[in-house]
Amino acid sequence: MAAPLCAVRNLLVLCIPATAVLAASAEVPVIKAKVEEPVLQELMGGCSLKCGFPWQAEVHSAESKKPTATKALNDESAETAWIASGASLGVGAKFKLQFPKKLRAELEGQVPLYGLDLINGFWKSEKEWKAHARVKQVRLYYNGTPFRDVVFADTRRWQRITFPDFMVRSGDSMTLEVLEIYRGEEGAGAAISEIVLQGAH
Repeated sequence: MAAPLCAVRNLLVLCIPATAVLAASAEVPVIKAKVEEPVLQELMGGCSLKCGFPWQAEVHSAESKKPTATKALNDESAETAWIASGASLGVGAKFKLQFPKKLRAELEGQVPLYGLDLINGFWKSEKEWKAHARVKQVRLYYNGTPFRDVVFADTRRWQRITFPDFMVRSGDSMTLEVLEIYRGEEGAGAAISEIVLQGAH
């Protein structure tokens, strides 16, 4: 085991485990989302993590002290969207994707989560898509621990990422934090039309 790192501060000796220092300084891997097929409203839905259990999304933003629930991110419709408001245009917003507080016993630790698909921007029309900002880079957390930075393309097509399996347990959550955006032509806030979590199968 690595020896702790210690420092004297105001006659108090503070010791921090070396492993904690290394973990804090380790960089989060950066991956690029793969641009996939065109979005078709009539084909929305289908197999995903929802086949195992439902999940909810809530937004934590710089403009609001309290998190707000949103259904637009996982309502199986490309024509609705979460849209940022305020001067930040969505930078700093966090989307907490919350799994059930109590899974059925046969599902506990048995359901994998291994990726996500995303529709970037306000997909409903080309005009709306260009007017609103889109997400450029996000940081992903699982149960509060960062594990990937993701760079998204500026496109209306589906985008997909995969990562090593998380075996979901009761009360787990995944969070997306917006680090950077593509600005819209009319200065409207960033938008995301849909997030699909991949897993269960």
